[in-house]
Amino acid sequence: MSRATRSLRVTVLVTALATSAVASIAKAQATTSDQREGYAPLILKLPATARLLSLGGAQVALRDVDAVFGNPALVGTATALAFGAERYASGATAGQFASSSTIGPLGIGVGVHLLDAGARYGTFPARSEVLTRENVAGTSSIAATIAASLTWKQLRWGVGAKYVEERVSEDRAGGVAFDIGASKSLQFLTSTVGVAVQHLGPRLKVAGRRESLPAQLALGIATAPKGLGKWFDLSGTAELDVRRDGEIFPRGGAELSYVPIEGVAFTGRVGGRRPQLREERPIAAGGGITIDRFTLDYGWEALREGAGHRVTVRLR
Repeated sequence: MSRATRSLRVTVLVTALATSAVASIAKAQATTSDQREGYAPLILKLPATARLLSLGGAQVALRDVDAVFGNPALVGTATALAFGAERYASGATAGQFASSSTIGPLGIGVGVHLLDAGARYGTFPARSEVLTRENVAGTSSIAATIAASLTWKQLRWGVGAKYVEERVSEDRAGGVAFDIGASKSLQFLTSTVGVAVQHLGPRLKVAGRRESLPAQLALGIATAPKGLGKWFDLSGTAELDVRRDGEIFPRGGAELSYVPIEGVAFTGRVGGRRPQLREERPIAAGGGITIDRFTLDYGWEALREGAGHRVTVRLR
């Protein structure tokens, strides 16, 4: 069996695992509404880019500028700039900016992700209904991250520090949180495995109420694109998040690209997740167009009422 055939089988296996996880989501809805709506700020529970959204939020093993939001060990593996926005059914909007580069042996990443759900009276912690329903309690939140990575002992290591904040009415809560990650490239399988401990930090406090950050352990694998015939490439990613309360959230997706000529690609994506928020639904999808160093990505997610639509521009 050739190496290419083995690698393609790994890609198909990862995609199948992601699909299987989506199929089991309906049986995993025992989490109560209060548990789902706990933790703050809300922005840390939302995918930051269109590509991440359309892959079900799986991000811990992806080698791209998105890594600043998922696994600091992978920042710098791609030199790029990305910015975008999402519009939710309620009229709430989210925005994102990220950059990734290298300085000598170090990979450096900077990212900002913010949510504006209006200046209406709010409750703490903010509930996901601000994404789907108009004229409900509003909020705004932000997460601004700087991360660095380097290779040591054949593993890539990274750490990220971020300022997080959630505003409700005239009150706000802010603090510093940390991500710690590691990754390994597997040549034989042409894949990347990643692990990260995310959102470590003290509780946020608003008007006498204290709420924990949504700290979690994320484990994942992503395969590099593998050829399917002359013009098509297939890749997949799968991830398992274990939240601080022991709840487990599988997520993942697949990408199929049509490459008619070098430097041009049309990509379709489909993903699934076990929702962490009450207003989310399992299915997500999207696509992208790449022309040389320019990429335009679109992501769509099903919500309890309506949907979310995100667009991201990447410059490499």
